[in-house]
Order: sequence, then structure tokens, then C-alpha cells
Amino acid sequence: MFYANKKHTAPVNSAEQNAKILANVKGLLEKELIQINGNVVSLYPQLWKDHQKAINWIKCLYIYCHLKKQIKTKEALYFEDIATKQTIGSMINNVPKLINFEFADQTHKI
Repeated sequence: MFYANKKHTAPVNSAEQNAKILANVKGLLEKELIQINGNVVSLYPQLWKDHQKAINWIKCLYIYCHLKKQIKTKEALYFEDIATKQTIGSMINNVPKLINFEFADQTHKI
């Protein structure tokens, strides 16, 4: 929608967005595709299809851990391969980062 020659978009409903994140992560936890222990999230690398989706996953899991696991704002959250326990990502100071992660090499089966 345009208003006064400026594009206007409706604000994102963060409560609705957070509810979707909580429901999706809960489903993955029930299926045992991810595990959360303290500030470490273990998951199958196949869940991260590309760089953009991996960063989105990190942000969403950080929101989940912040809301449900009571990790503090700006507290570090680490992501590891559930099979090898190798660190593959982190969220430190609200900055998502991939560590030693290659999208082409995904040999683990879910």
C-alpha cells in the first residue's frame, strides 16, 4: 500500500511469528531431529539447505531458547552436528555465524 508516495507495509506481528517458531521447534524436538542442552543446540545438518536458511534457523532457534529455555539476551548459543558433535554455528551478541559448515558435504542421514 502507498501512503503519501511512500510504500507502507503492515508491521510483522511478532507474537504470531514467535508462536509459529515455538510450534515448529516443539515439533522438531518431539521428532528428535534437534536437541537442546543448555546453550548448545544439536541438529542434523540436512535441516540447513543453504546459507540464508541456515542463518534463519539460527535466529529462530535463538528466539525459541530465549523464550522457552530462559537464556539471557546476548548470551551465546552454539549449534553442533547431532552425529559428530562438531560445532557448525553460533549466535554470539545477536550475530548468527556458520562455523566449519559446508552445504555440499551432508553425508549424515536423518
